[in-house]
Amino acid sequence: MRAPLLACLFFLALRPFAAAANTPDALAAIERNARNAHSDAVYIESGRGVLLQIAPAAGEDRIHLMSATKSVVALAIGLLLDDGKLASIDEPVSTVYPEWRQGRKRDITIRMLMDHTSGLQNVANAGVELEGAPDLVKLALAAEVSSDPGTTFAYNNKATNLLPDIVQRLAGKPLDVYLDERLFKPLGITGHAWMKDQAGTPMGMAGLSLSAVDLAAIGRLMLGGGVTPDGKRLLSERSVALMTAESARSPDVGLLWWRIPAWEHYRLKAGAATLLSARSMDPVMLDALLAADGQVFDSKSALISFLAERLGPSWPQRYAAEITGRGLKLGDIFDIDRGPVAAYAANGYLGQHLVIVPDKGVVAVRQIQRRESHSAPLDDYAAFPMDVLRLAETL
Repeated sequence: MRAPLLACLFFLALRPFAAAANTPDALAAIERNARNAHSDAVYIESGRGVLLQIAPAAGEDRIHLMSATKSVVALAIGLLLDDGKLASIDEPVSTVYPEWRQGRKRDITIRMLMDHTSGLQNVANAGVELEGAPDLVKLALAAEVSSDPGTTFAYNNKATNLLPDIVQRLAGKPLDVYLDERLFKPLGITGHAWMKDQAGTPMGMAGLSLSAVDLAAIGRLMLGGGVTPDGKRLLSERSVALMTAESARSPDVGLLWWRIPAWEHYRLKAGAATLLSARSMDPVMLDALLAADGQVFDSKSALISFLAERLGPSWPQRYAAEITGRGLKLGDIFDIDRGPVAAYAANGYLGQHLVIVPDKGVVAVRQIQRRESHSAPLDDYAAFPMDVLRLAETL
């Protein structure tokens, strides 16, 4: 991982579907858009079977999920609940790490690690302090608390790196071994790899590599409420529901899974200029945001594409530093209208997507290898979930 591991926060918000759409046209649009975005793998299935598959080159089927790894880590916490090794996700983290039984850290719960409300100090660009760190668990344990636990949503890579060690301490075996035994092998997933820090702990913020077909198997398990297509229960219905239930601090997230609305509309707030100026925002980012004044964006991906065009190739780093890094959310800057939640997703940097549409029985995966030629935002294919929902509406 030579480049920063940035969270793919810029996905998803979908506009209403065109009534005249049909399945072949929707599939053709996804294939065309996927190939234009240099996708390495696409796999889409429904109750009808496989609808579309773009296979990677031979021997390159395992692709790094980036931050979509977090969603798989969340399932390990669900397994701990099912196994009775964790009483509740509202257990204080200090029950595992006694050194946190003081100050504000005593108020941090496992739920807060998973819904990004722990308040732990965190640099938005993971490459600045996390990439190459010898012991990610010790680094997270030593972090200061920058906001009161449970009060503020702020995407936090550092906090999620505690979860693999929590799994090891409670399950008595490393995260990758635990998931291999309890989830991967029962799902028929055998070709996987998990990056570890120098202390030998699997990463929580990223690091898992899977094929598109294997990632779809995890999506299919979620679609089945924890039951495999052949009727074997691997996760309790309660644990699956926990993953996708709305967080108290952000409608966008569950527990390391994203909640996708059927549509959204974004308008720059009347007082945005005053707010941003008071935060001493970088002038380039400020100009890009204020250029949105008077416009209505019918999806989050459309808004992010608008900003990316004005910020240039380094837009993910600028966004992370000036928005996420300042504790800001798009909802602080834009008025947002949202439709009902229509899908759930695991997402990662560069445009790794697993999208699940429960009402239509659709599971869709898009993956792309890291390469120097990656051109954002085109190659991120942020509109993939929107395209999947349009397809689902035709089924």
